[in-house]
Amino acid sequence: MKAGTSSLIVAAFVGPGTVLTCATAGIEFSYALAWILVFSVAATFVLQSFSAGAGILAQKGVGEAMREAARNPLTRTLVFVLVVLGLWAGTAAFQTGNLLGATAGLGSLMPGGASRIALLLVLGGIAAICLALNLRLLTQILTGMVALMSAVFLVTAFLAPVDWGAALSGLFVPVLPEGSLIKGLALVGTTVVTYNLFLHASTAKRYWRSTDTRKAWRRETIGMAIFLPLGGLISIAILVAGATFEAPAGGIGGIADIAPIIEPAAGGAARLLFGLGLFAAGITSSVTAPLAAALGVREIFDWPENPRDWRFRMVWISVLVTGLAFALVGRNPLEIIIAAQAANGLLLPFMAGFVLLLTARQRQVTLPAWYKGVGIIVVLITAGLGVRTLLWVWSQLGL
Repeated sequence: MKAGTSSLIVAAFVGPGTVLTCATAGIEFSYALAWILVFSVAATFVLQSFSAGAGILAQKGVGEAMREAARNPLTRTLVFVLVVLGLWAGTAAFQTGNLLGATAGLGSLMPGGASRIALLLVLGGIAAICLALNLRLLTQILTGMVALMSAVFLVTAFLAPVDWGAALSGLFVPVLPEGSLIKGLALVGTTVVTYNLFLHASTAKRYWRSTDTRKAWRRETIGMAIFLPLGGLISIAILVAGATFEAPAGGIGGIADIAPIIEPAAGGAARLLFGLGLFAAGITSSVTAPLAAALGVREIFDWPENPRDWRFRMVWISVLVTGLAFALVGRNPLEIIIAAQAANGLLLPFMAGFVLLLTARQRQVTLPAWYKGVGIIVVLITAGLGVRTLLWVWSQLGL
């Protein structure tokens, strides 16, 4: 049975940034923040179900629906600028980390080492080839990569000397140790990703186009029930494994610093496990980030639904090339990341509320009132997180 497009969402949110954030959360705060990942996956399920509902039930991508709703010229201009900049800047910034993470993973698998520039160019080429594939084939490839990530990081967790009693307590008892608020917000932010709302609605709409609407909705929901918890399980496995390790004296400066830390637990398999997992996380996110930007921008401007349209291709190529350029020069993309965080802080609650309204208004399937209520609660929480993110950006800019 076809499971739909939810594996794309897991491929998108489990990237190198997730590996770094979850591992350092475990290293710094042990198992205490695991419950935040449980909440984040539940929130992601709710939001992505409404996003998929917009595509399957309302037969509209998020960008398409926003274009139709914003009839006033001034409102339309503001919406277009916010969405286009938020999507493009956000995905371009994430793309840098995705490629660097995939490069670190692939490089660790090569005993003699390899040129970072050569690896980046090869990975950029692989991402470009994947983006040129049709949606169904791309979904199958990324589903396989998600399965690889799951196996690798779960094996890593079981090799580590995890205190499973403490881990279960961390999963179900909400606590915030002193100094953990920013890290907790980062765990939510690395799981509940704004551009996935665009990605899911657009891909689900295309994937199920020739299928009965109600049947498609049921199958997509089953797919989400399988793949989204699996993505959460990957993140939790990374966090609980991190909780068993000691950080180096100089602290964790980047993703590559995590590999040596797992050697006491995983022994000789550490390099292989970490390299495979990081490569899978990086390359899958390197494909989905440019795709999400291109789909959203295409819908906003009402371009033809043709993957070979030059404008559609130019958007994903620009995201891929920008991320590759930052990665090649070795420059820390802090400025663009701050800009992306600011845009996403504003964009997430707005988009979450929009997909909730769009799906609630469709007439193909009647959604239970309690489920709509859960959606409203999640939207309000994302609004609070958006405000907190903007305050962080404010502090980073020294204003």
